[in-house]
Amino acid sequence: MYWNKLFFVTQSEKRGTLLLLLLVFVLLGVRMLLAQQSVKTPHFTAENNAVVNDSVSQQKIRVAKSIKTDQPVELNTADTTLLKQLRGIGSGYAKMIVNYRTRLGGFYSKEQLLEVYRFPAETYAKIEHQLWVDTTYIQKIPINQFTIDQLKRHPYIRYFQAKSLYDNRLNKPEQRYNALDDLVEDRDVTPQFIAKIAPYLSFK
Repeated sequence: MYWNKLFFVTQSEKRGTLLLLLLVFVLLGVRMLLAQQSVKTPHFTAENNAVVNDSVSQQKIRVAKSIKTDQPVELNTADTTLLKQLRGIGSGYAKMIVNYRTRLGGFYSKEQLLEVYRFPAETYAKIEHQLWVDTTYIQKIPINQFTIDQLKRHPYIRYFQAKSLYDNRLNKPEQRYNALDDLVEDRDVTPQFIAKIAPYLSFK
């Protein structure tokens, strides 16, 4: 007796059965692949989230650094970090302002900011309303003690002006200046020059 007659299975039914079994194996294989992928996905997502969060954090830091202040800024105490928060002032100008302030001995007027090398008048116009100056921080020049070399280190005092101030002091009976009116005017020491350096002079 033939096998197909015993179990009443035709040739087409056998092919159908084989195809069905093949389909079952394929579906099982797909399911296993999906299961493996689902295990890997959380780790992959976590890494991506870490990268995204780090990128967002960096952007927040950059934004925070670029925030400009509208608060008043005192020019004789502001450091470079605070100066950079003023509109139009970056690291370069902030350093130049602090360096020039040190050479001057402090600002007595906010307009002196325009004396900083190539400081834009447009930038000053934008921030002028925020600036103020505390003149108690000015470092005075002890005019009765300084030598010519020491005097001419100040940005406002040239060599011949320093020499005139020094020599005229020695020509006085007490060899000292007691007040601003004691300064001797000449070709180099003009009234305009005296008015300019007056806030920096100490007669002690």
